Amino acid sequence: MNRRIKRNRAVPIHITLAPGLLDEIDSRLSHKMSRSNWIRGACEMKLDKDVTEVSDLTSKQLVNILRNRIDYDGPAEAILKSLLEVLSE
Repeated sequence: MNRRIKRNRAVPIHITLAPGLLDEIDSRLSHKMSRSNWIRGACEMKLDKDVTEVSDLTSKQLVNILRNRIDYDGPAEAILKSLLEVLSE
């Protein structure tokens, strides 16, 4: 009888983290939570196409995101348009 082989088996790796970063991760975990699972989830979120870190966007992209919202018109739209013009210079 052949055994099925799991193709997505977890592979142990070793990484180096700054002590401050490790302390911050640990502060977000309860005593029952797995650090490995938390880091895996953070990596999956970073790689997910639907999730974008604000720090990865340029200022122009952020302004355009705000301009594309439905509730921005009138004075708010004028301010955003002016800001976009300044950033384009």
